[in-house]
Amino acid sequence: MEFLQGLQKSIYETFVYAFTAYFRYAILGFLIFWIAFKDRLVHFRIQPRPRTKSQVIFREIGYNFLTFFAIGISSWIVDTTLLNGRYGLFYNNSYKYISDYGWIYFILSVFLLLVFEDTYFYWAHRFLHLPKVYNRIHKIHHYSVDPNPFTTYSFHPLEAAILFFGQVLATSIIPVHDLAVSIWLLLTLLNSIIIHLGYEIYPRWFTQSWLTNWKTPSTHHNMHHEKFHGNYGLIFTWWDKLMRTEFSDYQAKLEFVQKRKITFLSF
Repeated sequence: MEFLQGLQKSIYETFVYAFTAYFRYAILGFLIFWIAFKDRLVHFRIQPRPRTKSQVIFREIGYNFLTFFAIGISSWIVDTTLLNGRYGLFYNNSYKYISDYGWIYFILSVFLLLVFEDTYFYWAHRFLHLPKVYNRIHKIHHYSVDPNPFTTYSFHPLEAAILFFGQVLATSIIPVHDLAVSIWLLLTLLNSIIIHLGYEIYPRWFTQSWLTNWKTPSTHHNMHHEKFHGNYGLIFTWWDKLMRTEFSDYQAKLEFVQKRKITFLSF
């Protein structure tokens, strides 16, 4: 009985997060860019014409629910067996008071979590693109050649578990305050929806400045969905540049999209 109660609680909490955070922003992004203002914002599209059929989008929404169900089960397994539990492989590194480490570390910890997640995601993503793994697991996420907000969490349950494990690993290594974790999860969520938006919303100065061009804009990940093998990064472009997996025509594509936006906005 206790076993079922714990599992139900974990799944319930995961779906609470899904409906209070993810679906709220995903639906908002979809309504604005894909429904209400799709004609007015056509010059912001990365791929000039939508290539994803409506039935694919509905299928992705279904996989969204399956993903959160899988995360809920994974969370319960981690909490009851691996995290300070029977096997004790991972530990909750959270601290209660910001004063324990100070505000400078608090801000730094959010950045460290983002860097860790991007690193984990890059290599997990490369693994998911191995032919046998791709065909059995990751292919589901690539149903949308032209991604939309609901593509964000359209995963095979095993892929959802693999990516969730990265978050567990991050918080077991880096000392973090609960507020820092909340900020990190929100930034990661918003970034994931933006890079699957299908529209380039970052301004040209942001994508060209040496201070900010290391952040993946929407075009970066959109090209991954369009061409599959390259641009594997989630948050930063560092690993793609270091491992030479960034598409050779990425900068030209980004410049083309940005110029199209500028031409439209100048009228």
